[in-house]
Amino acid sequence: MLTLDTLSSAAAPSFEQPLEMLQACHDKIRRFCDQLDQLPSYIEQHGVNEAARNTIDGVVRYFDLAGPAHHSDEEDELFPLILERVPTAASRLEQLSAEHGYLHSCWNAIRDDLLALRDGKIHSISRNELEEFARQYREHAAAEESWLFPTAASAISAEEMSAAGQRMAARRIQQTA
Repeated sequence: MLTLDTLSSAAAPSFEQPLEMLQACHDKIRRFCDQLDQLPSYIEQHGVNEAARNTIDGVVRYFDLAGPAHHSDEEDELFPLILERVPTAASRLEQLSAEHGYLHSCWNAIRDDLLALRDGKIHSISRNELEEFARQYREHAAAEESWLFPTAASAISAEEMSAAGQRMAARRIQQTA
Protein backbone atom coordinates (compact mmCIF):
# COMPACT_ATOMS: atom_id res chain seq x y z
CA MET A 1 0.00 0.00 0.00
CA LEU A 2 1.27 3.46 -0.84
CA THR A 3 1.33 5.48 2.37
CA LEU A 4 3.57 7.83 4.25
CA ASP A 5 6.01 6.23 6.63
CA THR A 6 5.04 6.66 10.23
CA LEU A 7 7.34 8.86 12.19
CA SER A 8 9.26 7.48 15.14
CA SER A 9 8.05 8.21 18.62
CA ALA A 10 11.14 10.30 19.33
CA ALA A 11 10.57 14.02 19.46
CA ALA A 12 11.13 15.67 16.11
CA PRO A 13 13.88 18.27 15.92
CA SER A 14 12.70 21.84 16.33
CA PHE A 15 13.91 25.21 15.18
CA GLU A 16 15.93 25.29 18.40
CA GLN A 17 18.25 22.83 16.60
CA PRO A 18 18.21 24.20 13.04
CA LEU A 19 20.72 21.76 11.54
CA GLU A 20 18.91 18.77 13.02
CA MET A 21 15.62 20.19 11.74
CA LEU A 22 17.08 20.61 8.25
CA GLN A 23 18.39 17.04 8.41
CA ALA A 24 14.91 15.84 9.37
CA CYS A 25 13.58 17.69 6.32
CA HIS A 26 16.05 15.77 4.16
CA ASP A 27 14.75 12.54 5.66
CA LYS A 28 11.21 13.60 4.70
CA ILE A 29 12.39 14.53 1.22
CA ARG A 30 13.82 11.03 0.79
CA ARG A 31 10.54 9.46 1.93
CA PHE A 32 8.56 11.57 -0.54
CA CYS A 33 11.07 10.68 -3.27
CA ASP A 34 10.57 7.00 -2.42
CA GLN A 35 6.83 7.52 -2.86
CA LEU A 36 7.38 9.15 -6.25
CA ASP A 37 9.52 6.17 -7.27
CA GLN A 38 6.75 3.76 -6.23
CA LEU A 39 3.82 5.71 -7.67
CA PRO A 40 3.88 4.53 -11.33
CA SER A 41 4.03 0.83 -10.37
CA TYR A 42 1.34 1.28 -7.76
CA ILE A 43 -0.94 2.99 -10.27
CA GLU A 44 -0.30 0.24 -12.84
CA GLN A 45 -1.53 -2.31 -10.30
CA HIS A 46 -4.28 -0.40 -8.49
CA GLY A 47 -5.18 2.59 -10.61
CA VAL A 48 -5.52 6.10 -9.25
CA ASN A 49 -7.37 5.17 -6.10
CA GLU A 50 -7.73 7.02 -2.81
CA ALA A 51 -4.29 5.93 -1.59
CA ALA A 52 -2.66 7.22 -4.79
CA ARG A 53 -4.57 10.51 -4.61
CA ASN A 54 -3.63 10.95 -0.94
CA THR A 55 0.01 10.25 -1.74
CA ILE A 56 -0.03 12.74 -4.61
CA ASP A 57 -1.63 15.35 -2.33
CA GLY A 58 1.05 14.80 0.32
CA VAL A 59 3.90 14.98 -2.17
CA VAL A 60 2.49 18.12 -3.81
CA ARG A 61 1.89 19.80 -0.45
CA TYR A 62 5.45 19.03 0.68
CA PHE A 63 7.25 20.17 -2.46
CA ASP A 64 4.99 23.23 -2.90
CA LEU A 65 5.40 24.49 0.68
CA ALA A 66 8.05 22.80 2.79
CA GLY A 67 10.59 22.31 0.00
CA PRO A 68 10.87 26.01 -0.89
CA ALA A 69 10.84 26.98 2.80
CA HIS A 70 13.69 24.55 3.42
CA HIS A 71 15.71 26.08 0.59
CA SER A 72 15.02 29.57 1.96
CA ASP A 73 16.17 28.49 5.41
CA GLU A 74 19.48 27.37 3.98
CA GLU A 75 19.99 30.31 1.61
CA ASP A 76 18.80 33.05 3.98
CA GLU A 77 20.27 31.75 7.23
CA LEU A 78 23.20 29.41 6.64
CA PHE A 79 24.72 30.63 3.39
CA PRO A 80 25.44 34.24 4.48
CA LEU A 81 27.00 33.16 7.78
CA ILE A 82 29.17 30.54 6.12
CA LEU A 83 30.23 32.97 3.40
CA GLU A 84 31.19 35.55 6.03
CA ARG A 85 33.50 33.09 7.80
CA VAL A 86 34.61 30.86 4.93
CA PRO A 87 34.95 33.10 1.85
CA THR A 88 36.38 30.20 -0.16
CA ALA A 89 32.98 28.54 0.15
CA ALA A 90 31.39 31.00 -2.29
CA SER A 91 31.43 28.71 -5.32
CA ARG A 92 29.99 25.77 -3.37
CA LEU A 93 27.22 27.96 -1.97
CA GLU A 94 26.46 29.29 -5.46
CA GLN A 95 26.27 25.70 -6.72
CA LEU A 96 23.85 24.68 -3.96
CA SER A 97 21.71 27.74 -4.63
CA ALA A 98 21.65 26.95 -8.36
CA GLU A 99 20.63 23.39 -7.54
CA HIS A 100 17.73 24.75 -5.47
CA GLY A 101 16.54 26.66 -8.51
CA TYR A 102 16.98 23.66 -10.77
CA LEU A 103 15.11 21.37 -8.37
CA HIS A 104 12.27 23.89 -8.24
CA SER A 105 12.12 23.91 -12.06
CA CYS A 106 12.13 20.10 -12.12
CA TRP A 107 9.34 20.08 -9.56
CA ASN A 108 7.25 22.45 -11.67
CA ALA A 109 7.73 20.12 -14.64
CA ILE A 110 6.17 17.14 -12.84
CA ARG A 111 3.73 18.91 -10.50
CA ASP A 112 1.06 19.59 -13.11
CA ASP A 113 1.23 15.99 -14.34
CA LEU A 114 0.80 14.70 -10.79
CA LEU A 115 -2.26 16.90 -10.29
CA ALA A 116 -3.70 15.87 -13.67
CA LEU A 117 -3.14 12.23 -12.71
CA ARG A 118 -4.84 12.76 -9.35
CA ASP A 119 -7.80 14.45 -11.04
CA GLY A 120 -8.22 11.75 -13.71
CA LYS A 121 -7.19 14.02 -16.60
CA ILE A 122 -4.35 11.64 -17.48
CA HIS A 123 -4.01 7.96 -16.62
CA SER A 124 -0.26 7.51 -16.28
CA ILE A 125 2.83 9.53 -15.54
CA SER A 126 6.40 9.33 -16.79
CA ARG A 127 8.32 7.00 -14.51
CA ASN A 128 11.58 8.48 -15.85
CA GLU A 129 10.65 12.04 -14.92
CA LEU A 130 9.64 11.06 -11.41
CA GLU A 131 12.76 8.94 -10.91
CA GLU A 132 15.01 11.69 -12.26
CA PHE A 133 13.46 14.29 -9.93
CA ALA A 134 13.88 11.93 -6.97
CA ARG A 135 17.47 11.10 -7.94
CA GLN A 136 18.41 14.77 -8.30
CA TYR A 137 16.87 15.64 -4.93
CA ARG A 138 18.56 12.73 -3.16
CA GLU A 139 21.94 13.70 -4.59
CA HIS A 140 21.42 17.32 -3.58
CA ALA A 141 20.48 16.35 -0.02
CA ALA A 142 23.51 14.07 0.22
CA ALA A 143 25.80 16.89 -0.95
CA GLU A 144 24.38 19.23 1.67
CA GLU A 145 24.72 16.61 4.38
CA SER A 146 28.34 15.90 3.49
CA TRP A 147 29.47 19.52 3.15
CA LEU A 148 26.92 22.21 4.07
CA PHE A 149 25.77 20.91 7.44
CA PRO A 150 29.28 20.12 8.78
CA THR A 151 30.58 23.45 7.47
CA ALA A 152 27.70 25.30 9.12
CA ALA A 153 28.24 23.42 12.37
CA SER A 154 31.89 24.43 12.48
CA ALA A 155 31.55 28.00 11.16
CA ILE A 156 28.41 29.25 12.93
CA SER A 157 28.33 29.86 16.67
CA ALA A 158 25.65 28.34 18.89
CA GLU A 159 24.17 31.80 19.46
CA GLU A 160 24.02 32.54 15.74
CA MET A 161 22.51 29.13 15.07
CA SER A 162 19.86 29.77 17.71
CA ALA A 163 19.03 33.16 16.18
CA ALA A 164 18.85 31.55 12.72
CA GLY A 165 16.43 28.95 14.07
CA GLN A 166 14.24 31.68 15.54
CA ARG A 167 14.11 33.46 12.19
CA MET A 168 13.24 30.18 10.44
CA ALA A 169 10.38 29.62 12.87
CA ALA A 170 9.17 33.21 12.46
CA ARG A 171 9.01 32.75 8.66
CA ARG A 172 6.81 29.69 9.13
CA ILE A 173 4.44 31.67 11.35
CA GLN A 174 4.28 34.43 8.71
CA GLN A 175 3.57 31.84 5.98
CA THR A 176 0.58 30.43 7.86
CA ALA A 177 -0.83 33.82 8.87
